[in-house]
Amino acid sequence: MGIDFGKMLSDVGKGVSDFFVKAGDDIVKAGDDIVKTFDQNGDGKLDLSDIQTVIDRNQAAQAENQWKMDLERLKPLFPEDFEQSAFTMPKILCIAEIDKPHAESAACRGSVGFRTVLEDLSAVTIYRDRIDGFGLSFYPELDHGVYYADPCDGRRYVLMDTFFAYLKMQRVAELQRIAQSLGAKHFKVTYKEKNRSSSSLSVNASVSAKGPGAGGGAEVQHTASNSSASAVRVEAEMDFPGHAPVKPDLYYLKKEINIANLIEMRMNSLSPLQYQHFIIEMSNSSGIRLKDAVKIDALMKTMRASGSLSVAREVQNEARRILEYEITF
Repeated sequence: MGIDFGKMLSDVGKGVSDFFVKAGDDIVKAGDDIVKTFDQNGDGKLDLSDIQTVIDRNQAAQAENQWKMDLERLKPLFPEDFEQSAFTMPKILCIAEIDKPHAESAACRGSVGFRTVLEDLSAVTIYRDRIDGFGLSFYPELDHGVYYADPCDGRRYVLMDTFFAYLKMQRVAELQRIAQSLGAKHFKVTYKEKNRSSSSLSVNASVSAKGPGAGGGAEVQHTASNSSASAVRVEAEMDFPGHAPVKPDLYYLKKEINIANLIEMRMNSLSPLQYQHFIIEMSNSSGIRLKDAVKIDALMKTMRASGSLSVAREVQNEARRILEYEITF
């Protein structure tokens, strides 16, 4: 047949597929049959152009497969993903620099971040240099780290390490506004942290995660210690001249029954309230349950973005924290 197959392979060089290298002898023996099979341009000949076409198609198929695997493994997010009506920004947001796997993957070119999924919980990582276009606010400031959504403002994200201190500050501030709106003459807010009980509480979680760097799952174990701790501190105390009550708007304390009753009794023009003292359990308005807190810790561990705070431990601590509210009209 006159085909110098060895020279043909040499000309193709490194681009030739393993298939042709291994099947070289069979191709030479097959003669006209192999020409019909691998003739790509229909000229009735097997030449370098035909082999290069097969190689190009093979490389394109490999690149497409790698693209699909990277999309599944790295879960990149692009600007248009955030514009979809079905997309909801999750409560957990991580701000970070782009990592090597995403930077080097062709499937992630043009991405602004990626998603990490753990069972029914997910987090979004956005690259620091792409966050400005999202219209979000951050407390105490925008930096690298893990943030959690403000329960009353989904466009504001709070650094996880300061989340519970931030909620306390917001609740105290709201109690001040309530007192002023209702025409109080004096009010005081006292923060108290009860002693830990002698009983211990152990929480274990084994969860699977999907996302960049996910090693198939994460285990988190948290055990409350039996040590004793207590704190009493006046967070706010003010005097006002007093005035007719105006119904206040509620945000962080809108689910507190005591607050609702306070407002209702003070707004009663026939018999307005003159004095009240009650306790607010801080765990009622933290917005994070212990079961979810354990998952958050596991997700942060999977993301390799753990901060100095254990969310599960802080949720347990919230159960021991109260605000005493004393108000005089």
